[in-house]
Amino acid sequence: MNKLSLRVLIVDDNKDYRQLIRWALTSALEHVVIQEMTTGQELVDWLAHHRKQSTAEQMADKCLVTIILLDMHMPGLSGLDTLQSLGDMSDLPYMPVVMLTATLCDQLKHQAYNQGIHLYMVKPIEIGGFYRVVEAVKLCYRDMLRRWEQQEVPPLGSTYH
Repeated sequence: MNKLSLRVLIVDDNKDYRQLIRWALTSALEHVVIQEMTTGQELVDWLAHHRKQSTAEQMADKCLVTIILLDMHMPGLSGLDTLQSLGDMSDLPYMPVVMLTATLCDQLKHQAYNQGIHLYMVKPIEIGGFYRVVEAVKLCYRDMLRRWEQQEVPPLGSTYH
């Protein structure tokens, strides 16, 4: 199998925050492809459009997305609402989701994990904290590579329950 590209979707309504995450990722990682979105609905629509373009097998083979960095609180669809919408798209390929939030609420954290996120992170407010986001992306990427090489990629849609 071919090595997966590192593709990250940043979904956050705060432009400055998206730019800081982009800066941290591009400063620390080579050959990362980043797509920014401002709402959960934009993510859902983008994935729905792209899944129509390709069969699930082709989409997984291209690795449309390696990791989604998803804000918890956005206008319209919240991060949890977005996860629910993604769960309704059963033919999506496996994509790790890192939930980024300023909320320290155990109930929301448990809900997010129950809906299939891989990591719940409190948004960093200092530059050094953004490197934790980079490390989370690297960890998800290494896990995806391991699964891909061992052909253990979970069934389509298994990320979102």
